[in-house]
Amino acid sequence: MMQQSPARAIARGAIAAMAVAIASVQPARATDIARDIAGPWLTAKHDSIVSFAPCGPGWCGNITKVLRRTPGGPTTDVRNPDPALRNRPIEGLQLIKLDRFEGAAWRGTVYDPRSGQSYKVYVRRAAPGQVEVKGCLFFVCEAQQWTVP
Repeated sequence: MMQQSPARAIARGAIAAMAVAIASVQPARATDIARDIAGPWLTAKHDSIVSFAPCGPGWCGNITKVLRRTPGGPTTDVRNPDPALRNRPIEGLQLIKLDRFEGAAWRGTVYDPRSGQSYKVYVRRAAPGQVEVKGCLFFVCEAQQWTVP
C-alpha cells in the first residue's frame, strides 16, 4: 500500500471540507431566494405597483404607484370599515402584511381597498421575475401572478 504525502492528504481533506460546506450552503440559498420577495411588483391587472419591504418579522406590501384609476373612482380609502382611516390616500396604502413563512410561502393578510375587506393571503416566489399572490376567503382562493415592472 502506497503512502500519501502529507501535502496531498491535506489537499484531499480541504477539498472534502469544501464539498461539504458547499452542499450545506445550497439549501439555505434556495430558502433565502424563496423568502425574498423584496422590490416593486406590477399587479396582474397592471393597475398598480406594490412594493414589498421587510417589516417586523415579515414583509409589508404597499401600493407605491397607481397606474390606472377607475374613472371617477376614489383616490382615498373610502370603503375602510374604520371611519378614521377613510381619508388615507390609496397610493402609499399598506395592502399586504406577511408575518410568517411556512412551506414555500409567506402568509398573512391582504386588504382590498375596493371592498374595504381583509383576506388571508399567501405570497411566494414563482418563476424568475414573478411572485404568486393568492388571496383566500374561507376555502375559496384566487391566485394572481405579479411581475417585475
